[in-house]
Amino acid sequence: MTFSSDDTKLSYDTVARRYADEIAGELANKPFDREFLDRFADLVKDQGHVVELGAGPGHVAAYLQERGVDISALDLSAQMVDEAKRLFPSLQSVVGDMLDLPYANGSLAGVIAFYSIIHFDDAQLERAFDEMSRVLRVGGVAALAFHIGDEVVHRELWWDMPVVLDARFLPVDLVTRLLTKAGFELVSVEEREPYAPEIEYQSRRAYIVAREPEDA
Repeated sequence: MTFSSDDTKLSYDTVARRYADEIAGELANKPFDREFLDRFADLVKDQGHVVELGAGPGHVAAYLQERGVDISALDLSAQMVDEAKRLFPSLQSVVGDMLDLPYANGSLAGVIAFYSIIHFDDAQLERAFDEMSRVLRVGGVAALAFHIGDEVVHRELWWDMPVVLDARFLPVDLVTRLLTKAGFELVSVEEREPYAPEIEYQSRRAYIVAREPEDA
């Protein structure tokens, strides 16, 4: 199955304000996610600039910024970037493509992608990881979170708004294999069960930290 970046962009443009209203405060109810982000902050703080990829309304980047991380946010959807600017005006947020990152080789200390790799097929996923590896400096850190599985959820309606959006559940071994292929060293691989239905979609979650090798 091929995933369309244009469909993804237009769908998030369509739901941006409602998505921001529903999602931007979600970390308050997710202690594991906060603890994972705290550990990531400890790894990258004072090491250089970090970018959240596929940042949506920017709440993850804003959480890390509050913990002293030099971070900005990037998203494919211009409307979603506008929401990030509205909610978190101190956070630099820009429009950009995870498959063609607007950063120089070796320029970043870290990247984080929270549920934003779920809109890629295998080839796009491989390209996204290659791009992350390209922009990270030696020793730079990548952090990922995603839904575990092997199915695709297709939406044509989201909060009563018309969209064309495919979200993919990913096997952990596929993600780790493609990260290794892109040159990363795995630091940690963790999984958790979903929180209550009123908090989040009922799927098992994976959280991975990988590092650009020191001898790259």
